[in-house]
Amino acid sequence: MKIKIWKINKLEKICEILDNKRVPISQKDRISGIYPYYGASGIVDYIDKYIFDEELVLIGEDGAKWDAFENSAFIASGKYWVNNHAHILKPNNEILINKFLVYFLNYSNLEKYITGATVKKLNQQKLKQIEIPLPPLKEQERIVGILDESFAKIDESIKILEQNLLNLDELMQSALQKAFNPLKDNAKENYKLPQGWEWKSLGDISNYGKTSQVKPSQLKGNDWILELEDIEKESGVLLQKVLFQDRQSKSNKIKFNKGDILFGTLRPYLKKVIIANDNGACSSEIMPFSTGNSIANHFIYYYLFANFLHDRISSLTYGARMPRLGTKDGKSLQIPLPPLKEQEQIAKHLDFVFEKTKALKELYTKELKDYEELKQSLLNKAFKGEL
Repeated sequence: MKIKIWKINKLEKICEILDNKRVPISQKDRISGIYPYYGASGIVDYIDKYIFDEELVLIGEDGAKWDAFENSAFIASGKYWVNNHAHILKPNNEILINKFLVYFLNYSNLEKYITGATVKKLNQQKLKQIEIPLPPLKEQERIVGILDESFAKIDESIKILEQNLLNLDELMQSALQKAFNPLKDNAKENYKLPQGWEWKSLGDISNYGKTSQVKPSQLKGNDWILELEDIEKESGVLLQKVLFQDRQSKSNKIKFNKGDILFGTLRPYLKKVIIANDNGACSSEIMPFSTGNSIANHFIYYYLFANFLHDRISSLTYGARMPRLGTKDGKSLQIPLPPLKEQEQIAKHLDFVFEKTKALKELYTKELKDYEELKQSLLNKAFKGEL
């Protein structure tokens, strides 16, 4: 059956809109309970009372995404409450199945119905104008059945891949734990070290904090300008290399040299760390530093990814919304140091572990993207009458 023979109806003709039954409850007035409290994108809390006790369709009014293939609409069932950030739709089930409507709304690009430049909103008047295709009920049931079954299998595969990614993170942290705490001492700070190792502060073994500023007038067009956003979190991957001619910042920068460790000190828990592959300049949110000849830079670089170090760092940061590690506290961080030859051996082993996990992460991430594209392909076929 092709979509050209499907009837098209405006949403207001085939759905009852129950927005007048919505009741927002401020956070301070909510009492914890067992009933879901829905907002624009799903459940935001659980409270002690409910308004609705039937299956309805919700779609975000504000604070949601309405591009094609976004989950802007969803089913709410059982006993629940809805605040004023989601529209409430009750389809006429004699001609429209709830799940069919949800699939169609999430398939559609609804941006043309959205108002507001800074605060985007799908107001009720625009909501009513959304055009919905109406194949016969049996055809809707067939389409929903195929999509439900296919999406369930895809979601199970996605769940496995997401768990695999978590397992890779655990594998990396396990490798870091073994590398930097080989005696498996349970002490949180200054744990017991093997013979020949010693604790040293980062300030004692590097030029951490001894930075040199450069003014914009001193920079050339082909100079590398590094911002925190250019570094991928937790991976040591440089996402992009931007030159001054393409990023003409007016603020002073900090010079760094090829081989320096570049450590993101704003929200350091993101573990944005790389080793510079060229000379350049960076924002003050990044601390460049290097070690002497008796210390392997790569050894220190990998240590900066260890969760147990970041437990310590989190206790030293200041600023609630944008936590930052101060220079003095950064210099005070304690490093477990083996002899240079052993540092190099450990760094080489971690190079191998990180490269393997990086390759697997890229594979799993690509597979996740492929599954999302498969979902989109199925929705495309469904609403072109080709499924």
